[in-house]
Amino acid sequence: MNQEIIKELDKILPVVDRVHGDHHPELHKVLELYNTLKENASKEVFEKLREVTTDYTIPSDACPTYEKTYRLLEALEKDSQ
Repeated sequence: MNQEIIKELDKILPVVDRVHGDHHPELHKVLELYNTLKENASKEVFEKLREVTTDYTIPSDACPTYEKTYRLLEALEKDSQ
């Protein structure tokens, strides 16, 4: 997996989850799945991420960092294929 993307997600995903998780509880699952991915980058985990994020659809009230998180997750999936 792309270590640059991993490094960036390690920094921002926990923050996005903490800041937006109350209004977007799916972020808790996104963080959990991401942590699973780091140990086992399987197609199944990426499929679950797509399901939880509705194919990385950015919510209308998302901040730029939230948007970046979904873009990086999608890039990570493409990079791992």
